[in-house]
Amino acid sequence: MLDMSVEVPGVGELIVNAFSDPQTAIVILIQFILGLALGYISVKALKYILAFIAILVLGTFLSVWRLGSSMTEVFKTLSSVAEIAKNFAIVLGLITVGPISIGFIIGAVIALIKK
Repeated sequence: MLDMSVEVPGVGELIVNAFSDPQTAIVILIQFILGLALGYISVKALKYILAFIAILVLGTFLSVWRLGSSMTEVFKTLSSVAEIAKNFAIVLGLITVGPISIGFIIGAVIALIKK
């Protein structure tokens, strides 16, 4: 018969084991630094991205107004774009877990404070 009494290590033990291996500790540190840089640069670039989006939206509304389409049709199209953006945010959230996401948050906070 198989012995089913295998001891499962705790979270603290797993963290200690991960940081005791120099290669793993270096990889975690590099991931954290990459996340930190990503967060900092993203917040700094956010104002330009928002201005770009605002210009595109304004241009779209002017084009719709010029063509005589109804605003209801425009909002139906925008709701599908919002659904795509929501799905993208969910996928991005699942991909960037761990040290990169923690570094991103800290980098974003630093960029917001350092203005």
